This record gives sequence, structure tokens and C-alpha cells, in this order.
Amino acid sequence: MRLVIIPLLASVILHVIGFIMTGFASTSLFLLFPAVLYSLFFIGLWRGVNWVLWVTLICMAGGIIGTVIEFAGPLMAPNSVLISILLADLATAGLVIRALMKPGIKKPTC
Repeated sequence: MRLVIIPLLASVILHVIGFIMTGFASTSLFLLFPAVLYSLFFIGLWRGVNWVLWVTLICMAGGIIGTVIEFAGPLMAPNSVLISILLADLATAGLVIRALMKPGIKKPTC
């Protein structure tokens, strides 16, 4: 599970870099929300909280879709940053799925 935090932290850093590269434009504030949210996931995964894996997977799927949609409209962040964010999110999602497939991870119950 600790391996998941590497691309997740890369995604956090890339979101902040994207915000900085836009000149702190108010229209690019949407990059800071995932950075803060993913930072919280980072802390949860670092501490070994299993249910955070499920939430991270759902948010990574949303983040991947959001980044792909970003390419369809006017780009706020540079293409290289957006592609890097997309790759980091894909890597995170893949590692989360791998971690969830391990027999020691329990599914959340209501």
C-alpha cells in the first residue's frame, strides 16, 4: 500500500506546479482542490488506513476523467503538466487496484 503514495504525491506536486505555471490565475484554482484532497489521501495511506484506498480509487477515476475533459476546453495549465498529472493519476489508480487485489485488504462495510 505504501507504493501507492509515490505517484499520488507526484500528482499533488504537479497540481501545485500547474497552478504556479498559470501565474496563480483565479481560473486555475481548480488545480488546488485535488492537491489538497490528494494530500489527505496521502496521509491516510501513509498511516495504513485501508478504506482510503477505495476513496482514492474513486477520486482518481474522477481526476482522470476531469483531466481528459480539460484537454477539450481552453487549457489553463501547460500540456506537459496536464499529461504528467494524467500519467500520475493513472499510475496511482493502477497501484490502488493492485493493492485492493491483495488478500489482506478488507472491503468496507456499512
